[in-house]
Amino acid sequence: MGFRTVAIARGQEKEPLARKLGADHYIDGTDGDVAKQLQALGGAKVVLATVTDAGTMSATIDGLGRRGELVIVGVAGEPLKVGGRQLLNGDRKIYAHSSGAALDTRDTLSFAARTGVRAWTEVVPLEDMATALEKMTSGKARFRMVLTTSR
Repeated sequence: MGFRTVAIARGQEKEPLARKLGADHYIDGTDGDVAKQLQALGGAKVVLATVTDAGTMSATIDGLGRRGELVIVGVAGEPLKVGGRQLLNGDRKIYAHSSGAALDTRDTLSFAARTGVRAWTEVVPLEDMATALEKMTSGKARFRMVLTTSR
């Protein structure tokens, strides 16, 4: 579609994977003002917020360009911090989308089949479930953990 993709994550160690997945630019959310960095790139047309932290989402609002949109698909427990002036300056919008409806799932699977997109998984034997669970709850799991039985 002609967009330049910017990945925003916490830590420089995530940059190589972000670029491998197609990011044109990478912003380390722990290194400076995310909004200023987005503005330095021309301002974001769309920020797709998959995080579960309202502060992290809120930090991108001033990085939106004119008529930029923050689309929230991650669930934050606390409210977003946003002022009316932040939205009025630049005619910005905030949307939310609850994924998981049958139509969304069908469209996603159809897209994956058509384009060859596959999930990245870490396969772990059922016997090592405790290790896999610890990895997930500590935030060290990358992508999807899949438990398998030996057959």
